Amino acid sequence: MRYLKRIIYIPFGIWEGLMDFINRHARDIENRKRFPKAIIDKGVTFTPDVAIGERAHLLSGCVINHSSIGSYSYIGKNSLIQNVSLGNYCSIAHEVNMGLGQHPINLVGTSPLFYRKNNTFNISLVEQDLDFKEYAPIKIGHDVWVGARAIIMDGVTVGTGAIVASAAVVTKNVPPYAIVGGVPAKIIKYRFKEGKRDALLRSKWWEQAPGAALKSMEGLDVPYKVPEV
Repeated sequence: MRYLKRIIYIPFGIWEGLMDFINRHARDIENRKRFPKAIIDKGVTFTPDVAIGERAHLLSGCVINHSSIGSYSYIGKNSLIQNVSLGNYCSIAHEVNMGLGQHPINLVGTSPLFYRKNNTFNISLVEQDLDFKEYAPIKIGHDVWVGARAIIMDGVTVGTGAIVASAAVVTKNVPPYAIVGGVPAKIIKYRFKEGKRDALLRSKWWEQAPGAALKSMEGLDVPYKVPEV
């Protein structure tokens, strides 16, 4: 009897699958039309207010909400980016989460049932939303590298040139050119000495196109390419 019921539902399943297939491919075409100067892989979703810079590359499965992505930055597969301002030339690995939101910790219950009138359960227990900021903007500077499966919490600023290790959980601001890792993330070291960090920040090479940026790097007292063997 169970198998008979499944057979009855087969036409409905085929119809739903076909409509899902059409919707996904239509969305992919719309994404490429909307951001013709960027590289948008299949299965990427955006909110209407998203901005994508020139030659930015968003790999498959990314979810980008209420964010801006700088030029020549890439975001790896299946990453979630929410309420983020991401600079130029950033390298974001796969399955990175930024802007997951927060829950109030000073109440007896942390479930949204108790502080959101409209919630994921569609059950209204409170007359109005609690005065609680669930999401806060995240600022990521330029030339930032974030390793796979790292989490960057709401309200955090990650400075230009910083590196976030894989699986790190960043709960506090990260200074420019710092390397951080761990849970919670802590500074491991700085990529360069203070004088060189200051010179790099003054150069603002990330405001230029790749060719001009490379020439700007040549004038800095910092290695800008891998030495030949």
